[in-house]
Amino acid sequence: MPFIPEPMPEINEYTEVVQAHHSGLRYFIRSLGVQSAWVDDIAQEAFLLAYRKWGELDRAENAGAWLRTIARNLVMNELTKTSRRQRLIDENLTTLLLDTESGNRAPGAAEEHAIRNRALIECIDGLSKRSREIIRARYFDDRNSTQIGDDLNMKSATVRKILFHSRQILADCLRSKAIHDAH
Repeated sequence: MPFIPEPMPEINEYTEVVQAHHSGLRYFIRSLGVQSAWVDDIAQEAFLLAYRKWGELDRAENAGAWLRTIARNLVMNELTKTSRRQRLIDENLTTLLLDTESGNRAPGAAEEHAIRNRALIECIDGLSKRSREIIRARYFDDRNSTQIGDDLNMKSATVRKILFHSRQILADCLRSKAIHDAH
């Protein structure tokens, strides 16, 4: 079957759509919770995708809704990728935190473990006092968020939120020190 390219828009029609919807699309993308630094990139990608798939647009009057659908799908794809990356970082960091106190070390890994352990301790020391207390209670005392919340007069949801943000800070800190988990 021969390749049949998508029909491309008439350049003036496409330019009018971009001009009419550019600022509104950027506002819509920002309203989806996208960091402001990424709004222009996603808007540009949405317009590029719209250009490539112009034949799927039934009428130019519907371009705004169509562009928002494209942008929403792009944002959802980015959030999925970001969540996947964050889960991997969290899993590696959790393993590193749990291994800090355990004796599960491979032969010959003592020096690497000592370097990682020092870096982790330095990063933990850089956290706020409350975050350090929560990290230590969770990973060194093996307490769950409800127990930590009871001890610190906090809701367990707040404890989990602080743990989440603390793990992100620790992961960034370890990354800046070029410390990666080998597991």
